[in-house]
Amino acid sequence: MEVNGHNMTVDIKGEDNETTIILLPSWGSPSPILEFLPLAEELSEDFWVITIEPFGYGLSDKVGTEREISVIVEELHECTQKLGCDQYYLMAHSLSGLYSLYWANAYPQEVQGVIGIDPSVPKQSDVEPLPIKMVTLNKLSAYFQKTVSVLGITRILSIGNPENAIYADSSYPYSERELDVFRILSMDFAYNKDIMNELNHMEDSLESVRDMKFPETIPVLQFVSGDNCELLETWETLHREVITETDKSEVLRLDGGHYLHFGKKQEVVEKVKEWLQE
Repeated sequence: MEVNGHNMTVDIKGEDNETTIILLPSWGSPSPILEFLPLAEELSEDFWVITIEPFGYGLSDKVGTEREISVIVEELHECTQKLGCDQYYLMAHSLSGLYSLYWANAYPQEVQGVIGIDPSVPKQSDVEPLPIKMVTLNKLSAYFQKTVSVLGITRILSIGNPENAIYADSSYPYSERELDVFRILSMDFAYNKDIMNELNHMEDSLESVRDMKFPETIPVLQFVSGDNCELLETWETLHREVITETDKSEVLRLDGGHYLHFGKKQEVVEKVKEWLQE
């Protein structure tokens, strides 16, 4: 799709279905389309599933502009408009949880509901579980991974075994071509200037939504990681605090790590189907 004069990559599945789910990735995902592919295929049996790769992600263009939350949300929203989506559910993982919150408040007449996969939430940085800020830790990790890739270490480790270069659902039978593409994107395009600029705006993004809650008209289903709940005792509470719709909204704690759409994919899919078809 052309958005603001640049190409934004979109994957569409189950387009004959009526209810629309828009998948939004975590920060730095090398290929949101390939990462979400196992989840999208499962959901597309019942829903029209759209996976968007924001600028700087996957095969979308790198644009070199400031990656502020307001800019990113407007770009993603324009993409959905060009696809003809005017009623939809947002399904966000990690940092995109902040974008879904901002988006729901900007376009409450369009957003039918929000589903979070261990999403980021306002005030999560108020109580840091480690002696170093999580944003700083993310920056250090990103620069380390970038250095490893530049030095060719990741490339050497992945020779003959593309899985070594990617982080994905190990239970899904990716084709050799998909693994090769995933590997190339992970090694050569991850942590590009757009991604790093977005990281530099992460604290500003948290501050922008600090006092936001989801509108009372929008039900929310939050899947939270049991591992993160143990690491940060307020993690589940913070996810409850942003919800104002009380009839349908739920917060579910699942045993596992941050990438619940990998290890707990079936539980997530079954609950989403049940929740949306009530």
